[in-house]
Amino acid sequence: MKKNTARIVVNAILAAAVFVVWILNFVIWKGSWNDLRYFTVLSNLLAGVTAVLWIVVYAVKRRTPVWLTILKYLATVSVFVTFLVILAFLGPIHGYGKVYHGTNLYYHLFIPLFAIAEEIVFGEEISFKQSLFAIAPPIVYGIGYLTNCLVNGIGEEWATRNDWYGFLLWGYGVGVLIFVVICAISWGLGLVLRALKRLARKISWAEDAE
Repeated sequence: MKKNTARIVVNAILAAAVFVVWILNFVIWKGSWNDLRYFTVLSNLLAGVTAVLWIVVYAVKRRTPVWLTILKYLATVSVFVTFLVILAFLGPIHGYGKVYHGTNLYYHLFIPLFAIAEEIVFGEEISFKQSLFAIAPPIVYGIGYLTNCLVNGIGEEWATRNDWYGFLLWGYGVGVLIFVVICAISWGLGLVLRALKRLARKISWAEDAE
């Protein structure tokens, strides 16, 4: 019971952080609704929504249904992808001062790390087959991204360009390949997260046995 109470508190903090930063993005950092086109923002909002959903469902059922376990897992993997891409690729290219400035400090670093820690410590067991759900967010995002470019055109001016990540600079074939690689990375991170959860559970069992 103490662990579940702690998880309620942790998820409440996670949800509050996501939505407070989202509001401050408009008030302080001059954000706009166009920010919803970015995977970073969507993945963080997904983590916040699933945190609220877990609190509500657990309050009613006093347990976590399988569908919610999977949803929490894939939401965490999504922010894990954001965290890794920024840390390993965009940070060195654009400078960490830029990618961790303003809202991005929270959406690229603090919230992903907090969500990952929550899943490792409190998240339920995920089977190998269920780990495949980790690729769902980039697949859905990729379909929406490419469809938007096909229907509305890629665009010429970068400020209004529908290919805002530049995935299609080398054509649609390369763009699709990039999304395939991102899906592979997402699944790989999902397996890493699954392994960390299993390790945390073993450590917890060992401590309880002492």
